[in-house]
Amino acid sequence: MHSPKFLSRVFATAAACAVATVGFVVVSAAPSGAATKAPIAIGYICSCTSPQASSVVINRSAYEAYVDYTNAHGGIAGHKIKLYLADDSANPATSTADVHTFVEQDHVQAIVSLAGSPGAWQSYVDGLHIPIVGADGSAEQFFTDPDFFFPGQTDDSLPAAVATAAKKVGSSNFGVMYCAEAPACQELVAPLEAIGAKYGLKLAYNVSISYSAPSYAAECLAAQQAGVKALFIGDSVTVVETVAKDCAQQGYFPTMIASDGAVGIQFATTPGLDDGHLLAFEPQIPFNVTNTPATEAMVSAFKKYQPSLMSSPNYNGEVDEAWTSGLLLAAAVEAGHPGNTITSAEILKGLDSLHGNTLGGMSPPLNFHAGKPNLVDCWFWMTTSHTKFAEKYGLTPACAAKT
Repeated sequence: MHSPKFLSRVFATAAACAVATVGFVVVSAAPSGAATKAPIAIGYICSCTSPQASSVVINRSAYEAYVDYTNAHGGIAGHKIKLYLADDSANPATSTADVHTFVEQDHVQAIVSLAGSPGAWQSYVDGLHIPIVGADGSAEQFFTDPDFFFPGQTDDSLPAAVATAAKKVGSSNFGVMYCAEAPACQELVAPLEAIGAKYGLKLAYNVSISYSAPSYAAECLAAQQAGVKALFIGDSVTVVETVAKDCAQQGYFPTMIASDGAVGIQFATTPGLDDGHLLAFEPQIPFNVTNTPATEAMVSAFKKYQPSLMSSPNYNGEVDEAWTSGLLLAAAVEAGHPGNTITSAEILKGLDSLHGNTLGGMSPPLNFHAGKPNLVDCWFWMTTSHTKFAEKYGLTPACAAKT
């Protein structure tokens, strides 16, 4: 099963990716003077020049801001971060080659992954027990593989979140529109139908849609005729926006359910999504929240080290995911009690020791255990109100019901 954000990696437009990084780049922000402790070598891999770029390219900039900010403040436990960047262009073979370079040439201690196909190299890093600290949790490895860690909701609970959202707005049914371009999109339907039955909800309408379709008016009218009151869009941010506009033009205003990187900053003023028509579930604290100590530090770093981020039309939850991934790495390193050098084993040990940690309120409680998949089945709600984003349901994480 794959989330809308995973699907957006394959099918969203690449128009937002104006500056592409191809191959490897080393980002080293260490100040002058000899370091007393060895740096932490981190490999960051994304699919930033692929069709997914409109949803996720800003994740890389946000992570670079985290590295610059952290190094300027002395590093993690005295260890500066040496960051290696790779862009696999959503090609599994390229992705595998990039990860081999990280390990065999750059000698990284951990990998930060936004790769669209981590399964291509999963067994390789598993054999070496190199921790994968995700800056995006769409891949199924983040809830099935003990060496993959994501500091937020994992997608095993995506169907439960959709059903909970429909119940929350008082609907007795829901619909789903999912991308037509790959079998992975179809995989959303069966789990959603099954969870709907458990929650007393009927999956009243489901249809595949193409990201290149000139209009979704016909699908909107069909959903309206089926009596759908809550509509989940399993596709990219641009498709969610277009579906909402087309439905609004037909006089159809269901509650649009969306998630994570499929929610863009422009939604607050988009017809069909504005003024309470959107209910989104976010894996970390919603990206519009900027008044907590943790989010204030994040926004301050963005303004200093990546100022274009704050004015990006694609600003979304990816920035929180990148920053929180950095916080998770820091928490793991500190918990692993490193000496003058850091090993992958110490980082893994630190990750597995985290229980109830919220990374300063940025994530739901994280409870990891050695040798077990690292599920995080809680999320934050996000709504719109009067052309702004709002926290109608507060900032206490919601969690999937135990079944």
